[in-house]
Amino acid sequence: MTEGTGKQDRYAIQSVDKALDVIELLAELESASLIELAEKLNQPKSSLYRIILTLENRGFIARSDQDGKYCLGFKQLVITKNLLEKNSLRAAALPEMNRLVDRFGDTVNLGVLSDDSALYVEIIEGTHALRMTDRVGSKAPLNATAIGKTLLAYMNADKRDRLLETMAYPVYTGRTAVSKESLLAKLQEVAAKGYALDNEEIVEGARCIAAPIFDMFGGIAGALSISGALNRFTDDKLADIAAEVKQAAANASRKLGHEMRRV
Repeated sequence: MTEGTGKQDRYAIQSVDKALDVIELLAELESASLIELAEKLNQPKSSLYRIILTLENRGFIARSDQDGKYCLGFKQLVITKNLLEKNSLRAAALPEMNRLVDRFGDTVNLGVLSDDSALYVEIIEGTHALRMTDRVGSKAPLNATAIGKTLLAYMNADKRDRLLETMAYPVYTGRTAVSKESLLAKLQEVAAKGYALDNEEIVEGARCIAAPIFDMFGGIAGALSISGALNRFTDDKLADIAAEVKQAAANASRKLGHEMRRV
């Protein structure tokens, strides 16, 4: 245990920890009874009930009138809404995302790094038939998505090396990078071209193009991508679509104070 970790543990409030455990568990289970929560959290029902009652009174969890089980309350949505509205990255990217949707009619995504995954912080659905399963707040693998590869390609080299050693390499299609070596080769292409391509690597019949958004210090703040069906994102169209995505990401970067190079 490091000194920093020990200090954090020493000052942690156990009741708050337990309350957060309840919220995180309900986010995974969708709903659960008091007995189920007590068993999974290994907590006595009496003390856990007091925590649940407090969370229910504050709107963080709710109890179903039908089966008596607990689920997340609407307070999470209020907090998430406020977080998204105040997020400077989202504010900078949103106009550019809307322009891409208007231009191509395909779904546009905004993602950031979250642990060893890409986290979607905004998604604007397109008008075309292809629909992805991703939603705001959902996570996606770094090795198989255009956003994930973009985040890896432009992050601090030491941080990237550590991630490549420890992250998972889930397999989705025959094109998915399933090792550090195969992924590194793709990241070199991303750095050379200035954008990443998900070429049926997570969903067969779908392609996705992503470009980096930088902050005022030159670090990667997130990645912007557009997803479309293979028959719309054909080889002869990729360069033009990629140029538009790169320009949109560059415009968002500029709003964050980054002095852009020519894209």
